Amino acid sequence: MKKPVRTKTADRGVKAHMRRQDVRLNQIQYERIQSALTEHDKAVSEYELRWGVDRLQELVSPELRERFYQQRERLNAAIDSNDGKDVQHQVQVSIRSYAAIEKAAIDAGAKPLTGEYWECPMPSGKVLAITRDVHEAGKVARENREMVVYSIGEIANILDADLSERAKKIEQVKSIFPGATVTDVKPKPVKEMIDDSIPF
Repeated sequence: MKKPVRTKTADRGVKAHMRRQDVRLNQIQYERIQSALTEHDKAVSEYELRWGVDRLQELVSPELRERFYQQRERLNAAIDSNDGKDVQHQVQVSIRSYAAIEKAAIDAGAKPLTGEYWECPMPSGKVLAITRDVHEAGKVARENREMVVYSIGEIANILDADLSERAKKIEQVKSIFPGATVTDVKPKPVKEMIDDSIPF
């Protein structure tokens, strides 16, 4: 005969009230944190659209950059501690820190991204966009999702890494004939397998 399974009784009285209160407080903390981080992400996205991802802090003095990173650590610590009020406070300080480094960058003569690129149709029908650096590439890619976007540095890395015989020959021709251009690249023909009988 099977032993009947006993269901756990619900918590009652003070214990149940405390548990419900903990859940409610955790929910309040969660909502505060989520709301604050939404505002933070919105502000950071606007700075990144103007300056590029992680570029702005590179344009200011080492001292100001260090203070900016310290504020980022304080915000992360507040998030880790699950303290909604502290997260709200640190988000406001972080948003002000972005405004401060933007002002310092502009005062130092730095310019926001322009979104400039050179474009060229590709044989596949797509359009290639080439930018002067990776930050501009990020901006152009976000604003022109249908394009194939590379920075000039990425293209240099690709060409340098391509050690195929064909790439070496093209490089030799271009060095012998300055101004020569690549108009077409065809795949190497695959040799047909000979279906002869084995002679033994």
